[in-house]
Amino acid sequence: MPEIVNIVSKEKDDVRSMKVQASTYEFTIATRAKWEMVIADESMTIGNGKFEKIKIKPISLQRDTLAMPCAFNHHAHASVLKLGGKGGCSAPVEYDRVVETAYILGIDSGEVKKGDLLAVINVFPIMFTREATIPVNID
Repeated sequence: MPEIVNIVSKEKDDVRSMKVQASTYEFTIATRAKWEMVIADESMTIGNGKFEKIKIKPISLQRDTLAMPCAFNHHAHASVLKLGGKGGCSAPVEYDRVVETAYILGIDSGEVKKGDLLAVINVFPIMFTREATIPVNID
C-alpha cells in the first residue's frame, strides 16, 4: 500500500523536504557480492563515545545494488554506523549512487588518519524485483 512520506535531504547547508508517494519494495538479491572498502579521506581526532561525520574516498554503487555492512570492526578507534551520499543522504536504489561520507562512533580515543580502512561493505546485485513502484513526487 503506497504511503506519502517526507524525504529530507541536505545539500551543502540547505535542508530540503520533498513529499513522495512510495511503497514497500520486494526483491531478491544474488548470493554473489563484492566487498568495497570504506577508506578515510581526511584525518581527525575522535573521542571515546563521540559521533562524527568523516569524508571517505568515494564509492560508486550501481543502480539495483544493495550495500550491507560487514559485521566486523576494521578500525581500532572508530566504528562506522552509517554511510551517506552527496549532502550526507542516500538515494533510491533505482539510481546510481556515490557514497562520500561515513558517520562514525569513537570506540576509543585516538586518531583516524587519511587512508585508514574504516569498514567494508558488502554490495549485492538485485537479481529481480517482485513488486515495486518508483516513488512519485507529489509536491
